[in-house]
Amino acid sequence: MSIVLALLALSFLVFFHELGHFLAAKFFKVGVLEFSIGMGPRILSGVFHNTRYSLKLLPLGGSCAMLGEDAAGSGDFSTAKGEEEEDVLDFDGVVFSKEDLEKYSFEKKPAWQRFIICFGGVWHNFLLAFLFAIILTVNIGTEFPIIGASSTVETPAMKSGLQDGDRIVAIDFADGSKRSLATLQELSIFLELHQEDFKKGDIKLTVLRDGKKESFSFSPYRDPETGKYRLGVQLKNGRVKAKNVFQVLEYSYYEFRFNARIVFDSLSMILRGKVSRQDVMGPVGTVAVIGGAVQQSSSGGLRLTILVLMNLSLMLSVNLGIMNLLPIPALDGGRLLFILLEMLLRKRLNPKWEERINTVGMAILLLLMVAIVFNDVFNLFTGVYSKLLN
Repeated sequence: MSIVLALLALSFLVFFHELGHFLAAKFFKVGVLEFSIGMGPRILSGVFHNTRYSLKLLPLGGSCAMLGEDAAGSGDFSTAKGEEEEDVLDFDGVVFSKEDLEKYSFEKKPAWQRFIICFGGVWHNFLLAFLFAIILTVNIGTEFPIIGASSTVETPAMKSGLQDGDRIVAIDFADGSKRSLATLQELSIFLELHQEDFKKGDIKLTVLRDGKKESFSFSPYRDPETGKYRLGVQLKNGRVKAKNVFQVLEYSYYEFRFNARIVFDSLSMILRGKVSRQDVMGPVGTVAVIGGAVQQSSSGGLRLTILVLMNLSLMLSVNLGIMNLLPIPALDGGRLLFILLEMLLRKRLNPKWEERINTVGMAILLLLMVAIVFNDVFNLFTGVYSKLLN
């Protein structure tokens, strides 16, 4: 049952992404040939208001195939085929006259409209993630990095002048790298990812005390038991509930920002070669981890299970949105880059070259997806993903 819930959650995220493209396309009167959830052969399908709606066998992926859009555009996979019969074009039951091509074709729309249509999927991912963040904030609150019960701890940090009740809002390392912080989780992840930076010299911590910011510098503290570097302060446990609508929005933004920063930090680590094969997770691994997390939380009741699933969906929705914005051919970001160049140069790039680049990008993307799936299966059977849940 947990795997089914994980698949449904992942499928819903893809559905919501494609819904963004679909609604924007309909708003600008672009003909949508097929709106589908899943990949592979159709299970259920039907034409309504001159658009085919399909549910496909594999519950991963989806498409919003538009009239006049090449098959590799916007990261969508189109299976629609055109058949010419006199003055009518029949795309597998979705019919347009030749006169309709100028009026309803995606390629004939102004650049700014095409930009909004392509960006619609990413916007929906971010919107959904923020809605999840609001629900989580209202239900469980936010945990801030507040120093507590540390006045007797003999560490360089506490000797620097830090006090109980100080709320950490920023950290600076000696090499110049710094980060503004809001939540305890954000601080914990940041410290884990920057263990090497502790060795470069003193740390400067900025805290909020009585509504004012104050900064304190101190030398790194190394935990003798684990060998890892820590701040050398004790942090309070416990979540804070928002008191009004403005605080709900503020705390929800912190949750959204935290998940976005994880994606950017991960991309940075990949570029610096600090990610191993075991750290790479694709759709199979995602489903396995979500399913495992849901199963573990089920003992805490339905409410806890829903909140855990929502928290994971928040993370994945932000991840999906940011990854789709990467300027890679066959992804939304690749198409957006072409449209931006067109708007800046005030001249349409050669559509044939654009389609060729997108086709090559799609081929590379499919090969990468196959490799990631094989890596997922290997990690699944070697117990890599089960360790993440322990």
